[in-house]
Amino acid sequence: MKKIGFILSIAGLLAAGCSGSGDNIATEVHNTPPPQPKCETPTNLSFKPLYNLFSWSSNNGQGTGFFEVQYGEQGFSLGNGTTVEVNNTSYTLPIFKGKKYDMYVRKNCGTADGKSNWAGPITILSENTTACVKPGFVNYTTSTASVYDPTFSATVSWESDGLSVYEVYLGTSGTPPAPGNGDPINQGQMAVFPNLNKTISYMFYVRKRCAGNTYTDVTSQVVKWN
Repeated sequence: MKKIGFILSIAGLLAAGCSGSGDNIATEVHNTPPPQPKCETPTNLSFKPLYNLFSWSSNNGQGTGFFEVQYGEQGFSLGNGTTVEVNNTSYTLPIFKGKKYDMYVRKNCGTADGKSNWAGPITILSENTTACVKPGFVNYTTSTASVYDPTFSATVSWESDGLSVYEVYLGTSGTPPAPGNGDPINQGQMAVFPNLNKTISYMFYVRKRCAGNTYTDVTSQVVKWN
């Protein structure tokens, strides 16, 4: 009987020792922090409201790569916004005036180093529309050298985002020309047409040139003397 009791005591000690060793291993695994991305997260996020320009800073010594910008209306969840890829540290957002947006950015360092964490969001209230929408609020004024002069000049203006290129056309046709056949106005809000005939009614057309050499629909306006 004494021999059996001695064997049972040894077995208990061995079991206790094994249990303690397992606890130590579990604790070591639990305290190991998750691996951090090798790709550095962008910093110094900023926004210029006039041009809707989102910009950030990045470690240029980290090698080649590009950036992913994701944006959407305030409160959107990452993965549900609009994502674009850019090769520099800024991006002009195609957004609408009077709306609040959240913006994020991360760096993609390639296959070896992967992607950084997302930086952001920063939340902004847009003061200007840079989305690809056709111009509005076309107005014009006329002038002439004298009442006896058979010609006049017209200055036509429209709502502009102050950044994009607009294409304009003035003629007598009731059908607008195909995109790319008008006169480009860089960052313009107005166009001047001299030597127009006072007896003729003209048609003015304006459209916005967007990314990828695409165009909006035209906005038209009759232009005439008096």
